[in-house]
Amino acid sequence: MPEPSPAVHAIVDLMILDYLVCMCISGLIEAIRQARATEDIECSALLVEQFHRRLLGHRLEGPLPWDLDLKLRIFYLSNQFLHWDPPKDRDLGHFVPLSDIAVQFMDFCHSAIAHVSWARWFDLGAHFMVHAILEEQVRFPDQLHRLCNWRTNDSELDIWWEVSRTMFLEYMPPPFGTADPMSREELDGVWPLQWLQNRYVGFFEDLMEVLDAPLLLQLERGELEGLTREETEWIRNYCGI
Repeated sequence: MPEPSPAVHAIVDLMILDYLVCMCISGLIEAIRQARATEDIECSALLVEQFHRRLLGHRLEGPLPWDLDLKLRIFYLSNQFLHWDPPKDRDLGHFVPLSDIAVQFMDFCHSAIAHVSWARWFDLGAHFMVHAILEEQVRFPDQLHRLCNWRTNDSELDIWWEVSRTMFLEYMPPPFGTADPMSREELDGVWPLQWLQNRYVGFFEDLMEVLDAPLLLQLERGELEGLTREETEWIRNYCGI
């Protein structure tokens, strides 16, 4: 059998990346649930980043498959959130504010609107906003302002967002909310970080169930659409299936 074309090699790398990113997202979500990054998940995330860069070196015939593109965005977002800690008094040279992570989340959901629950999208966004207010309003006011003023060009979506914002801010004291003044200890009791982590985990666990299974798993079930049986068999052998 002749050596497969570069396009087939690119498809193989697409399938491998799809598998790796799905496995890594699963690990990241579990790490967020446990509020603890492990050495294994750090290595897994590094491998995904390296393989993604390798794939970008291919001359693909078109954009990444839509589901792989979404999975990669979930991967990078989850990796950032896993490594976020309240800024406090430490070096912030490479710190990504929670407000920035939240805006990425809001933009992601807007682009994946057909696959997400509006209510859960905006509730998680508002939950992000509350913690950004608690932790970053002094040190990252510009980023927080961008999050608080996030909008779409769709009036119906903006109404949903405003409802969630208002609902969550009812439990925050002025100047952002309407609740009675509270100490920081009281606010931490009202808004434990674990609640935000649990809401994030539930959202993305359910979303991953909607997206396509990894291509390597599809390959185990039969011929890939768009390839000949000979090419499919070569890919199966290349991948050790």
